[in-house]
Amino acid sequence: MMKRAQFIAGLSIGAIALAFPAMSDAPKAPPMEPVKVPYEKNCEDMQITVYFSNQDAALSSYSMRALNTAGDQLAGCTISDIQATIVSADAASSGPTARLSEDRAAVVLDALTARGIRPQDIRTDFVPVSETQLSDTIALPMARRVDLKVKAKAGYGL
Repeated sequence: MMKRAQFIAGLSIGAIALAFPAMSDAPKAPPMEPVKVPYEKNCEDMQITVYFSNQDAALSSYSMRALNTAGDQLAGCTISDIQATIVSADAASSGPTARLSEDRAAVVLDALTARGIRPQDIRTDFVPVSETQLSDTIALPMARRVDLKVKAKAGYGL
């Protein structure tokens, strides 16, 4: 009789354990709907640097992400001025690489225009190879860039 009572008690505890959901330390499943994080607009002056590969004027995926981020932050702002300083230590003063600096400036400014950033004034300064700093030419990737200074203010730029 005692064994029968213990057996029934064991079945009762087992039934109770099956009725409760399993407890674990596993994290909860992610929500089914995406979480929306409010994005704060930033209509302040900004500096953007875009780097290039050797002897190339194409934008890398990293450069595209930097320009996309800048475009998102400046969306709807009034852009009064962009000053582009182009440093191309890998460009020669003559021959087919002479246009490398111009091509790099054009591809960056075209990418900004495609993202809705259309300034009232664009100025470009080409830094001659002879004027590049020694520290830039030692770290050659730093000497293949377009530095942008963007002046922005609140408002709606068209």
